[in-house]
Amino acid sequence: MLGEFEAIERSLGAEKAADLRKAVHFLLRRQFVFAGDPRTGTVYNVIMDGRFRSVIDEFFDSCGYRMHRDTEAQWAGITAMGEDVPLPRMKLDETIVMLVLAAHWQDEVNVGAVEDRAMVVTTLNNLFDRYKDMVQPNGSSSISLTRFREILKEASQRSLVDVGDFDSEAQDFEVAIRPMIKLISGSDALQRIERYVRSQEVSAPQAADGDEP
Repeated sequence: MLGEFEAIERSLGAEKAADLRKAVHFLLRRQFVFAGDPRTGTVYNVIMDGRFRSVIDEFFDSCGYRMHRDTEAQWAGITAMGEDVPLPRMKLDETIVMLVLAAHWQDEVNVGAVEDRAMVVTTLNNLFDRYKDMVQPNGSSSISLTRFREILKEASQRSLVDVGDFDSEAQDFEVAIRPMIKLISGSDALQRIERYVRSQEVSAPQAADGDEP
C-alpha cells in the first residue's frame, strides 16, 4: 500500500498525497465524514474522488474495514468486518441510545419526514422522551438526561448526529440524526431494544433481591 501512496505523490503531487493521507487518518479517527460539516470538504472530496477510490478501499480492506459511500446523502465511512478491528467500543448505555436514535430515524424515514441528505431533525427532549417510552417503563436501569446528552455529543464526534446550540427559550437542543446511524445500529434497532427490555424484565427479580442486573 505504501507504494501506491507514493505513486499518487509522483503522479499528482505532494499536496494531493497529503490530502489522501489526511482523509484516511480522518476516517480512522472519526469513522464517518459528512459533507455538510465545516472543514471536512477536502476529506469528503478525496474519499469520493475516483482517482483515489481503489487505493482507499484497498487500504481499509487490508486493515479489516469495509468502506461505505453514499453520493446522494453525501457521506462516507468505514465499518469493521470483524469484532477484533479497533473501532470505538460502545458501552451498554451508548448502545441503547444509538438504537433509540436509529429507531427514531427509521420511523421518520418510513413516513417521509426527512430533510436534505436523509437527515431527521428532532430535539434532545423528544429523543429522551422516546427513550423513556421505549425502555424505562419496563423497569430497566435509566440513563439520565445529562448522560443522554453526553452520549449524543460523543456521537457527534463520529459525525453520526449534529447537536445544535442550546435554545434557552425552548430549553432544548436541536439534534439532526444522520443516515449513517443505520450502519451502527443494524437494520433491527427496534427489535434489539425490545430484546433488551425483555432481558431486563427477566433480571428484575434478581435485582430487587440486591443482585446486579
